[in-house]
Amino acid sequence: MKKVINWIDKITKGKISATFLLFIAGLIVVNLLADVVYYRFDLTKEKRYTLAPSTKRLLSKVDDVAFFTIYLNGEIPADYKRLKEATRDMLNEFRMVAGANIEFEFEDVLKDKEIKEKDEILKQFVSKGIEISRPDVKADEAPTDRYIIPGGMVFYKGQEYPINLLKKKFGNSIEMDINESIELLEYEIGNIIRKCVAGKDVKIAMITGHGELGDMDVADIATELGDYYNVSRFNLNINDTNCLKQVGRAVLDSGVRGPQVLIAKLIEKLNTYKGIIIAKPRYHFQDIEKFIIDQYVMNGGKVLWLVESLNAEMDSVAKYGTVFTYDYDLNLNDLLFRYGVRINLNILRDIQCHGIPVMLKGGGGRPDFKQWLYYPLVNAADSNHPIVKNISSVWTQFASSIDTTTNPNIKKTVLLQTSQYSQTAGNPANVAIESVGIKPNPGTFTNSYLPVAVLLEGSFKSLYEHVNGIKQNIPYKGKIDKNSMIVISDGDVIRNQVKQGTGEIYPLGFDRFASQAFGEPVIFANKKFILNCVDYLCDETNLIEVRTKDVELRLLDKARVKEEKLNWQLLNMVAPIAAVLAFGFANAWWRRRKYAK
Repeated sequence: MKKVINWIDKITKGKISATFLLFIAGLIVVNLLADVVYYRFDLTKEKRYTLAPSTKRLLSKVDDVAFFTIYLNGEIPADYKRLKEATRDMLNEFRMVAGANIEFEFEDVLKDKEIKEKDEILKQFVSKGIEISRPDVKADEAPTDRYIIPGGMVFYKGQEYPINLLKKKFGNSIEMDINESIELLEYEIGNIIRKCVAGKDVKIAMITGHGELGDMDVADIATELGDYYNVSRFNLNINDTNCLKQVGRAVLDSGVRGPQVLIAKLIEKLNTYKGIIIAKPRYHFQDIEKFIIDQYVMNGGKVLWLVESLNAEMDSVAKYGTVFTYDYDLNLNDLLFRYGVRINLNILRDIQCHGIPVMLKGGGGRPDFKQWLYYPLVNAADSNHPIVKNISSVWTQFASSIDTTTNPNIKKTVLLQTSQYSQTAGNPANVAIESVGIKPNPGTFTNSYLPVAVLLEGSFKSLYEHVNGIKQNIPYKGKIDKNSMIVISDGDVIRNQVKQGTGEIYPLGFDRFASQAFGEPVIFANKKFILNCVDYLCDETNLIEVRTKDVELRLLDKARVKEEKLNWQLLNMVAPIAAVLAFGFANAWWRRRKYAK
């Protein structure tokens, strides 16, 4: 009390400076403001808590409450707790921007449930698209039957949308999977918000008329794209009456007759689409049809090409035992070459590949699953590019290699490539079923990292720049300064499996035969890759830019932790007690010495 009185006396006598008093007053004001206004400074190196401009623009469109129920809760391993806390932090950031329109809760739906109840809950979640995880059991841990639900549901305007937070990648440790999942949190949460508020103003067309994949073959990706875009089909075969019907009314209303009017109206109609997908055509394109595509590109249209150079189908190989490839002769080589690439007349074989089911001699029982070199599993060439960042292997079937031209006005970015051990078989290639399961000799697989998917960006010139006849009486553009397209040398990348007889559609990237053989789901990243390609080309929100964000993983040295565990435990337990005792003895000694006088 005496010290307080002396301090007050000093104030009254002006011995404490006015600056100090202002400092105290400032602290009080700041604390009062902090109760009213919430703000956080992002001091992390990678700015993990700073939302991208595209995310903020997207959140501005949320005009109702988006309620997140996250099921990653309860007794979960430490790695999953990191993901849970990162998810909580990210949702808080979203709420800071969107205010009361973002609400969330964490719920443990499996707590205190019987086994049958848990099974029923898990089945319901799986049917809704929520992925279930079972934590790996480490060498020094007891086995567990616990399941983890690293995802949740988002409710918005009477609709519900599943969200999966954990992105698993083959060959990754759980720490790496968690870290990459944290990197993608802003994108995944933002993508769900985008799905909630999608107005579907952007139109995309699946091109038909040249033997492209049918409705059933692309049903899964069409449904997925339909959550964000207005997806329809566009017939580009001018000899097909269905093509003429698309613009028949416009031609009649023009009052002019003739093929040139028809071509002009087809170009005009196609230009209403932001992007088009050409998925595995098998029949020849006429020059006038190529001209329509060319003018679509010159007018800013985006194209996702999934084009094969050689015909090789697994159905034929299984039926006849051996087949020889042949050129589709699509008549697209000059057009693609003009845009910066060439799809070679070859078939890729790769030691890093998927397999096919093979019945063992004698028949009966479950088929064996054997390596099939013609099914390369291709991976990202540039792991930092937003289209392929943090995606796992993409399953290809009878793909070809792609060469790029030297055109300096077009930037070529290889998105997917083969492994270090690959080779090419020139046309005609003999594809024989008897080669399945034969152990390959790595010494003969001397081609490395062959491109399978390429992004083209820059200034494109029309193929018909110096061709006059086809351009008469048609609005024509000879160049576009800025555009982009993606070329993939395999049409089956976008093809989902369909169960014969029932017509059941399987998710794109899911192999039901491999899943049956291994007794667990076998899923590749085909769907995510195609979605990323379309979003990169057509998404006006530019949300895909968020995928480039890196979150540095700062992990402890596990080997050292295990080796020095006891030492650190003793240090943490003994050191504080020793420090308190030392301080007590020192204080007692000092007091005896001081007051002994």
